[in-house]
Amino acid sequence: MRERTTSSATIGRPADYIIGAIAIAIAAGASAQWENLISTTDAGIAGIPGALWVPNQFNNPVIDPNGRITFRGQIGGTGITTANSRVIYTGAPGAWSVLARDGSSVPGDIPTGYVFNTTTGINGIGSSNNISPDGGVLVSGNINGPGVTTLTDTAAYFISATGVASLLIREGDPFPGGGGSTMSTAMTAGSGQQTNNNGDSMILTTLVGGDVVGTTNNQAVILLGPSGTRAVRRKGAAAPGFSDGTTMTPDSFGLMLNGSGEVEFGGTLVGGTVTTANDKVRVTSVGAPAGSLRVWCREGGPTGTEGVNFKATGGFSNPPRALSSNGKIMCTVSLEGPAVTPTLNDLAVVIEDRGTITFAMRKGDSIPGATDGVFSTPNSTSISMNAHGVIGYQGILMNPDGTSMTANSTYIACRKADGTTLLIARQGNPVPGVAGGTFGSLNGSSSISINDAGSIVFSNTALPTGTGTFVYAWDEVIGLRVIARTGDTNFTGTPCTQLTLIGSTGSNGDGGNTAFTANGWLTLRAGDSVSSIYTLARIMITPPAPPCPADITDDGVVDGLDMSTVLAQWNGTGSGDINSDGVVDATDMSVVLAAWGSCQGFP
Repeated sequence: MRERTTSSATIGRPADYIIGAIAIAIAAGASAQWENLISTTDAGIAGIPGALWVPNQFNNPVIDPNGRITFRGQIGGTGITTANSRVIYTGAPGAWSVLARDGSSVPGDIPTGYVFNTTTGINGIGSSNNISPDGGVLVSGNINGPGVTTLTDTAAYFISATGVASLLIREGDPFPGGGGSTMSTAMTAGSGQQTNNNGDSMILTTLVGGDVVGTTNNQAVILLGPSGTRAVRRKGAAAPGFSDGTTMTPDSFGLMLNGSGEVEFGGTLVGGTVTTANDKVRVTSVGAPAGSLRVWCREGGPTGTEGVNFKATGGFSNPPRALSSNGKIMCTVSLEGPAVTPTLNDLAVVIEDRGTITFAMRKGDSIPGATDGVFSTPNSTSISMNAHGVIGYQGILMNPDGTSMTANSTYIACRKADGTTLLIARQGNPVPGVAGGTFGSLNGSSSISINDAGSIVFSNTALPTGTGTFVYAWDEVIGLRVIARTGDTNFTGTPCTQLTLIGSTGSNGDGGNTAFTANGWLTLRAGDSVSSIYTLARIMITPPAPPCPADITDDGVVDGLDMSTVLAQWNGTGSGDINSDGVVDATDMSVVLAAWGSCQGFP
């Protein structure tokens, strides 16, 4: 395996700086004050004299906790051709820089003399710019240089939050699991690929040569990182927990990891006594011995609840953000067994926590505020879980007898860590502050996401037709409010016609969202297609005040950990100073004791 190389030079990343919070208008119906960052009307582009942005060629922006965005755009102007027109740009007002560009040296100049381009000299940089929680960026695409061939012409790089560039993998690299084979799949990042602060990223690659035998062992899941690449699971290897010759073929989608480098993904069992009724599994390294995996979910297998099994041939639907920073796994599953009634309670969203499976939501559950229907299913791509186990999701209602509702069956809700469900919006209900406006169908188009502060954002096209598309923010303290809508003039100077959120499909390598940070920064695309003006903008969705000040560790419960913090800081200062009087003392201890137990109101 080639030794991974790290550049000691920074690659055009701006220095960290403090950004003041941007006030939001929280009155119902009021659009919030957005800050425009990049526009196709900008007079110039820092680092590229004479260049201009090409309208409607901004890819989805991603954002870090300091409010810096990164995106791929296309430029035009004197000297700009298809060989150098794609640019990955990063920064914020007054501090912009080029992170990578077609026709220019690859990050860190690794390998020396290579540029981002195809072998025919065009369009090298890939469109998916994955960002880590702290702002490191995964950049990939076609590379061209000395001796390059179609077998070695793609690569992936990680540029850390401090600007240090590392080559993660290049097409044609030796497979790290041994056997003499090489990794031949194009090494360009996909839209669902995730990257953590260490620069780790996981892919499924095709193997050729060496010990490869037909299609029996020609694929492998590998974990990339600046410190090296390691094999996670190879097709044809013994399935986790099996010793009867059963092997596992990994799935190509739904490859999850978190900040600790823990992984979760699906696959198909082959051989042994496996049948089509029990061949689908999901596996994880969470809770498994170091360097190994365990099966946590299998078709036909037990759920841990008596009389309820995972359905044979039922399959699983893994949301884009399914593995949290603390190792909890979320999955939508079909159910069967003596305690299951088809069409009434045969589906659930489950959370697995190191061997323990709980039903977060189950078909047939009542939804407060929707007394004419019950929970049927979530939209598989519009469901997100934060680090505290709080779920924001777009759901579908059915009639209590299991039949489909004929009207107003879609909704947005928050399922709190204590199991409480809060209805946020429902199809047919009034839109806050919009006279005569009602929520249209929320199914599949809500682009919902939740952050660790418990704030939820989503979009919706309201009725009647022509009322417009709205972007909303919600939290339990402030409630639901409109933060942007088509027709606003604060984005382009003219009425905008397009608003685009990444939603839950934009996921980083620690269970978070690439466009909605844990501390509240949100970024989106806005445009006026009539005037051909397009912008990228950001806003701070201010998180609400902590509902439980005595929960010093912010884990949803007031317990011995919080008391230990107070005792350790006694007569001093620190987070144990709950009442902010300048000293940690008996008053703070009394607050902890009075709030002992589950933190009521925790988002």
